[in-house]
Amino acid sequence: MSTLDPALLDEALTLARELTRTRASLRDGQHRLASLRHRWPQADPALVRDEESSDGSVSFDVLLREPAGTVSVAYSPAPALPWPLRGAIRHSEHHLVRVGTRTLLVGEALAALDFLWYDHDVLARLVDTGVLAAELELHPVEVTDGELQAAADAYRRAKGLLDPASTARWLAERGLSAADFADLVAHTVAVARLRERVVADRLPAWFARHRSDFDTLVVAWAADAALPAEPEAALAAVAGAVRAGRAAGVLRTVATAAAPEVRAACGPVPTVVAGTPVTAVVVAREPAELDDAVRPLVERAVFDEWLADRRAATDVEWFWLPRDRTARPR
Repeated sequence: MSTLDPALLDEALTLARELTRTRASLRDGQHRLASLRHRWPQADPALVRDEESSDGSVSFDVLLREPAGTVSVAYSPAPALPWPLRGAIRHSEHHLVRVGTRTLLVGEALAALDFLWYDHDVLARLVDTGVLAAELELHPVEVTDGELQAAADAYRRAKGLLDPASTARWLAERGLSAADFADLVAHTVAVARLRERVVADRLPAWFARHRSDFDTLVVAWAADAALPAEPEAALAAVAGAVRAGRAAGVLRTVATAAAPEVRAACGPVPTVVAGTPVTAVVVAREPAELDDAVRPLVERAVFDEWLADRRAATDVEWFWLPRDRTARPR
């Protein structure tokens, strides 16, 4: 016998029926689900949307947790396939990985590889997509139409999609509809808002603990000459090499972006500059300030740390890739 509130079961069935009949998007469904989450948080209501490839019908399931397991409340209007037969061809054809309670679809994952804002290891990036989606389902963020339009315009400019024809061609090449593109843009804006929320309270204390990681290193380098360890002598040697027409120079870089051997250097070290093997010496180190140049780097690092913690704490089950190639990403 279920321990769930009968009123919750009634509300869940009503919601599943309405969403299915109106062929609602998952985004709209999540918005409608918020009232159930608010009234019955202990049941942790979640939503699954499925579109059956054989007949194009849409079905929604509302998942409700109880101590002994999970209850699924589903609705399939005639003549659509009833939910036990949906996806009967093969469960794994559309599912790539389960991240906690969130199942990442293959199409969603492939789109994410082209749409996330900076690089990660591929498997970790896919898991990150599921973690972020689950977080946004639990704690949605409001995005205005103006923000969505600005983000869509910026993405099109970045991809060189400057007219309707090029945009339509780009979407067709990736098997995306205009609605899919709108969802991707909305997700990107929502993640940016989530990052602001995550970073806001953590930034000052985190920067205080990691400040030296963002110091600016002044590095003298030379390709065909040994450099002395003493900073002034190293700078003089670089100047002499430049006058002689040899490859040498001085660069400035944030410590966290420098090569590991340069960050740890206490004297001349071999490294690579612009693809060329060189000898480098750190001739000065300028303490970091949380200014406009450093702040985005710190915000990214804070968010990456938060995301890594969530990733490590989340149960991950891969449906497609071989087990020996899907060691848990950290």
